[in-house]
Amino acid sequence: MEWPTIAQLTALAPLPAGFRYEQLASRDVPALIAGLRRWHPDIAVGGGSCYLRESFYEASVCLDSQTRRDVFVGVFKQGDTLVGMWSWERLPDTLAMYGRLIVIAPEHRSAKLASAVMPLAERAGRAMGAEFLFGLATLKIPHMQHALESAGFQLIGFTSGYDCEEVAPGDVRRVFEGVYCKVLVPDDELVRPDPANLTPRARALFDELFPQPGTGRAA
Repeated sequence: MEWPTIAQLTALAPLPAGFRYEQLASRDVPALIAGLRRWHPDIAVGGGSCYLRESFYEASVCLDSQTRRDVFVGVFKQGDTLVGMWSWERLPDTLAMYGRLIVIAPEHRSAKLASAVMPLAERAGRAMGAEFLFGLATLKIPHMQHALESAGFQLIGFTSGYDCEEVAPGDVRRVFEGVYCKVLVPDDELVRPDPANLTPRARALFDELFPQPGTGRAA
């Protein structure tokens, strides 16, 4: 599962005129951290807070055309100005890709840059040989839920307390998030569980989420 080049990403999902993709460069890390603090203050708490630490980029992120690390950060630029970012993580052992984060500067959200990255995740994933995509969506606002659903991702459940948010000034709580996924292999390559191996509660939820293909309901 090799990360695609910026030229490949641009061909897979062109951006509106005046914007371009770049892979994050070491020299842009301080500016990106400063931008994230302005664009998305809530990121200071919880799973996304690692993107505010230079040590995270030094240890875990592909920088300056590196490809060997499993966390990729791409940025949107208008001229020489950073106007947003997105981040994916590859999991080669399971041929999966995790959509970690998308943040766009408020003044550029009307350009629909995040909407460009949603289909890009699937196209890049397929090009890389990924067979499963997944991500988490905040339930604090509906925007990411709408974006994932519009891109064909399936809501498969909710985490109860996986991450935390500042729900009021100084009040940090663990929260629910939506879990979305997209399978990139045909249905006939998925092995459905034997109902005999599911508890009644597990089978009821499985049947609701994954009805038999072509029937609209489970067998």
